[in-house]
This record gives sequence, structure tokens and C-alpha cells, in this order.
Amino acid sequence: MGSLSRAVLLLVVLAECGGSNAGGGDGVDAAGGVDGSTTDAGVDADTCVGGSLCGELAMCCAAGNECVDDACLPACASGVRCGADLTTCCNSGEVCLGNACTVPGAACQDSYDCEPGQFCEPTLNQCLPQPDPLTCELVPTFSDLMVTEEWAYTAEEIISIPVVANLDGVGRPEVVVNLTQQDGAGFPGGRIAILDGQTGAVVLPAVPNNPPTSHGSHGRSSIAVGDVSGDALPDIIYASRVDAQFKSLIVAMDRTGAVLWTSHAPGGAAYRFTIENAAITLANFDADPMAEIVIGAALLDHDGTVLWDQGGNGQGPTFGTNSAYTGGISAVADLDADGAPEIVSGRNAWKVAWSAGPPATATVTPYWTYAGADGYPAVADLDRDGDPEVVLVASAQVHVLDGRTGLLWCGRDATGAACTSAGLRTQPLAIPGGATQNRGGPPTIADFDGDGRPEIGVAGGHSYSLYDLARPGEDLTGVTPAPGLGAIFVRWSQATHDLSSNASGSSVFDFQGDGAAEVVYADECHVRVYSGTDGRVQLTIPNTTGTIHEYPLIVDADGDGNTEILVVANDTNAASDCGSSVPARQGLFMYGDALDQWVPTRKVWTQHAYHVTNATSAGNVPLVEDTNWLQAGLNNYRQNVQGDGVFNAPDLAVTLSIGLEQCDVNMLVLRARITNLGALGVPPGVAVSFHRGASAADPVVGTATTAVPLLPGQSTVVTAPVPDPASPEDWFVTVDGAVAPGAVVECDETNNSDATNDAACPRID
Repeated sequence: MGSLSRAVLLLVVLAECGGSNAGGGDGVDAAGGVDGSTTDAGVDADTCVGGSLCGELAMCCAAGNECVDDACLPACASGVRCGADLTTCCNSGEVCLGNACTVPGAACQDSYDCEPGQFCEPTLNQCLPQPDPLTCELVPTFSDLMVTEEWAYTAEEIISIPVVANLDGVGRPEVVVNLTQQDGAGFPGGRIAILDGQTGAVVLPAVPNNPPTSHGSHGRSSIAVGDVSGDALPDIIYASRVDAQFKSLIVAMDRTGAVLWTSHAPGGAAYRFTIENAAITLANFDADPMAEIVIGAALLDHDGTVLWDQGGNGQGPTFGTNSAYTGGISAVADLDADGAPEIVSGRNAWKVAWSAGPPATATVTPYWTYAGADGYPAVADLDRDGDPEVVLVASAQVHVLDGRTGLLWCGRDATGAACTSAGLRTQPLAIPGGATQNRGGPPTIADFDGDGRPEIGVAGGHSYSLYDLARPGEDLTGVTPAPGLGAIFVRWSQATHDLSSNASGSSVFDFQGDGAAEVVYADECHVRVYSGTDGRVQLTIPNTTGTIHEYPLIVDADGDGNTEILVVANDTNAASDCGSSVPARQGLFMYGDALDQWVPTRKVWTQHAYHVTNATSAGNVPLVEDTNWLQAGLNNYRQNVQGDGVFNAPDLAVTLSIGLEQCDVNMLVLRARITNLGALGVPPGVAVSFHRGASAADPVVGTATTAVPLLPGQSTVVTAPVPDPASPEDWFVTVDGAVAPGAVVECDETNNSDATNDAACPRID
């Protein structure tokens, strides 16, 4: 969205006009006059030569002073005022937060780049201390979501998730898509393309299948982005089109379309895998800047060298197959807290012993094997004891496993002591709708009801269901029949239609920032947003897809500081799946909130197994991933988040003064000082309107827009020269609307106008 309230722009330091020594240095008190006395206010307008008329009563501010909140104060050279009465002038480069001058901290793209207790100020792209208490905030109060389509790319079909990152490190993010066509063969052929996140325009046209310089993609598989070349910029990792044996190379490509490598054995020979519906997972096993690649139960070094392929002959990616739907979607997490991550391919977990070499090698051995069916994993701490659980969706059931042992979880007792037999452990629960066409998709994990504990969301062939756990102290009001202690139970379920794969994914976002996340899910015919608390449908968008593992993404795809929804579509099966009630469509569609009420989120979504801590703000894999379930505000999987500062808001206030410096040519200078009194910056372009009269309904005599960003505490002045009236008149100014809400969403919309009465050039006999 194009809101001025959260766009990401560079800081321009504004030096206000005025005395060269006024108000500078060490947050000095700027309340006194030049000699320490009060300023020259209240002098008769007819004797105010060379000064300005300030406030509703048109009192005189002498030259070298400025009109601030209808008071005359010595000019502040930095343009950043602070303190409860705005009499403190901050140093150049400082901002005002919580009535104190503050030096901005480290550079950032989102709040996860900052220290705890800081937020990433999006106008400045630097970390600032989060005000406590926060006195300028905007807390959303909406319930249902209303969207506007911001752009659409409709040239080809897409049936896998896009990924989002700033590929060149400059400007706004890009969206990478795996284009495909059904061609009567189940979407095997694909091509990688890069789109502009702001417009959807093609940045890099689809790379054709033209070996050896480039490779087409496997249209059914899920791609990923992350640095594998060491230049600190995200590269694109994908599976190639199949050969005659239905196997694919893994390919790394940079943002220009140049192929960096294709998968190969340690000796250099090409190495191909059975991919089908598998997803690329990126992780870091050697703590260097370049990511390793996991597909099912296979591991590649950052240069494409195959280090492990369980079963050999390219069969590793088939581990994690759910109910014969070939291809895994692995998770990577440190299950045993030894500082080294494990691979969870599904019912199997694997230890990785890395040797840096050269050449690098990895010894991968079984960690545990669950006795049940294989499927799609996700990792979180369901009982908040500090140890992870693995949620596994397999063969139309939801399973919860102990992350350290692979046994069924002991949901009745976090210590496990109460589970003296297998029957006392948390048993798998069937996905509603029966076992036919109902295998179940990759799970999401989030706090859906605001109780501080995570729940599980899973799509089946006939429903989307929210699974809760009867942990000690769980609120079971209204749940019938009451589940046994430690059991999985369905908190709510909504009918859906996915009889093709019945293995599609979903994503999670807390649009209101109230602590209870919403589900975002697309079946064959509709995209829906469900309330996490009760499953109520908050948004429905007609959309056609044959479904594999794709899901809508929640991400700031255009880098404007506002959250968007990215939805893929394909139309080959639309008529049979949806009938005539839903128009068939194809491509990628981006939706946003026309009122910019959704809380902001990150500018990255890098892979199918995205879970915040496995992606830096630059779109790369971190050297060492923070443990997601131990981080405040996380303990989630496939959820995008906000970080600190989510409710911070700007507050534009305007003061009108009348400059008299052009009275010798019979002109008044209407001068509007716009000050940001809030806790969030505002980029340039705020509209200012000047009126002859006492209200915004009176004639407009001039307009202007602000030319610089306004950080908290910062001011700028815009002017409009007007002919000196024959007799004193009233003058009025508005900033960013004033009558109706403007482009900047503020915590206080009541201070966006000001007036000066009975003002004209001095009449000197």
C-alpha cells in the first residue's frame, strides 16, 4: 500500500531557518529569549516589522524566533524539539522519543535486527528505544478484513509458493515465482521469474530451459531464496525440470538469471533427485554466511555438492512423503539444545556432524524414528517447558512427537513422568472428513486464541481445522465431549474443498496485533481468512488452484511498511473443481488493506518452512539460527510477525504563523510549521493547504507538500506567499486533511489545523 505513515525512506536532516546559534547543542533549553528573558510575544502587529505573527491572536515573534504551538521560541537549528513543552532543542541527528532526545542506533530493516526493547524505525531504518509508556499508538479495532487488489501478474499459472526478499539489497523487495503450465502432465515444467514487489512488473523474465547456461524448473516443487554464493545477497534455489528418468537437478541462480551451480557429487558428476512435490529448505550447519540445502533426507553444501542422500540414487527427497504424495518438506531445528541443528524429514530425525574440510563433509546419522506414518513436520514448544515438540501431519492424522525422542508427546505432563505407558501419551487425532482424499497438509503453529500457548492449524481435503491441546490449565469451555488430559482436540473446523492434493499449506498472521493470530488458507476455489479464536470467516476471495502444497504469503512485499497478502492461482482444473461459480484465473495476486489498518510485518518470506528465525531481514539464512520457540513473541511456524513498535504511530501537528519579511513588496508569507509529535516517522509528501478565512471550508490560497521526512520530534516549514489584504483577515492551515482522515494514519487527528486571526502587514504611518 502507498501509505505515507510507514514507507521506508532515507533520513534528511532539516535545519530550520533562524539565528545561527539558536537552540543547538546537548538538548539545550530553548525556552528563553536571546537574553534569557521571555520572547517578544504580544507586541502590537503594527510594530512587528521583520518578525512573524503567531497564534490565533497574531502576537509578534521577533526575528530569530519561531512560532511553535502558538508560542514564540528561539529557533531550533536541528529542527527536532523535545520535552513536554517542546522547549528542548535536540542535537542534529537525534530524535525525540518519550520527551527525551535520543541518538538512533544500528541500521535495521525490521525489529528483529534490533536489540530487545528497541524497534526498527521505518523512515530512518535505524533502531530506536521503544517508548515505555507508549503515548502515541494506534491499536486496530476492526474485525473483518477488507482488501484491495494492488497488482496482478496473470501471464502464466503458478502452483507453488512465491518467495520474497530484496535480491539486490537496494530499494524494495522482489517476488520470485515458479511459473508453470499444466500441459496435461501435472505441472512438471516450470520457469523461474522475478517480479517487482511494488508493481508486479517483470524484473527478470522467465528463465527458459536452455542448458547449460540456464535451467527450467520443476513446476510442482517449492523454491527458496538465500545466499549460497557469499555475496550477502539472496540467491534462488530450485529443482530443475525432470529428465527421462523423472529426476531433477538442484539449481542455484542469482538475481541476474546466471546459474551458479547445479547439484553434483563430490567428484563433480551431475547428481539428480526424485523431487515431485518436494520443497527446498535452507539452513546453516557450518555457521558460515552461505546456506546449505535440505530436500527431504538429502543435504547439499552451499556449492551444490551432495553430501548426503538417504537411500542413494536421488531418493532422499522422497522422505517425508505423505500418503503416497511424493516429496518431503523438511524442518531444521536444534532438537536437543546441543548447538547443532537436526534435520526432521518427517517421521525421521537426523543428526548432522559437519566437518569443514576442505572439502566439507557431513556425517548424517539417525537421531530417532517415529513408529507411525511419514508426513510433514513443524517444530514448536507446545507446553512451554523449553523443549521442542514435532507436529507431524501424516496419513489423515495429526501427531505430536517429543522432539528429543520421537515418541508420542506426553501432553499431560511436561516432564514426561506421568506417561508410564504408551497409552498415556498424546494419541494422534484424525483430520475431520474421513480417510479418503484427506491426507492433510503441512501444519502451521501459532497462538491462535491469545492464551499465550501455541495451537496447530491443518488443512485437509474437506475442512480446515484448528487443533488445541488439553494441557494442564487449558480452557475447555464449550468443548464437547471434553478431551482427556493431554489429548489433541479440534477447537474449530470449517468446511473447505481440496480434493486434488488435499495437502495444501496455510500461513498465519495476527492482522490486528491483539495476540490472537488469524489463519490464511486457499483451497481449490477460495482464499479465506479465519479467526483463530473461533474460525469465523473474516475474508473470502474467489481464487482457483489445483493445489499441491502452496499457501498465501503474508509479507510486506512492496516494502512500504504495510502488510500484503500474496495469492497464487492456476486455472487448468478450475471448471471441474469449482464449476461456474468461481471465475478461473491464473498468476499471482497481491492484496492489501485500503485503510492501512493491518499491523506491519517483515519484508521477507524465504521458503516453505519459513518461521522467522530462519531468515534475516536481508533474506538470508543466519549464521546461527536463534531458537524460535525460546524467542519472545514467537514459538510459531509459518507465521509472519511484527516485532516491537507494532502500535507506534505518528502525530502531525501544525502551527500557523504569518511572515512579514515580504511586506515591503506587499506580500504576506503564510508559514506552516509541521511537527511530528508521535512515535513513528513520516516520509515526505504530506499535503498542506492554506485558506483565507477561519476554516478548511474557506477559499484555498495556497498548497504545498513537505519535502523531508519527519522523524519523532522533527519539524519542517512550508510557506505560501499571498498578497497583503487591504485590511487584516483570518488565515487557516490544514495538514494531511484535518476534516477527513488523510494519507498519514495518526494517533491524534485533532491537531491537524491551526488559525491566525486579523493578520496583515504592519500599518506604519
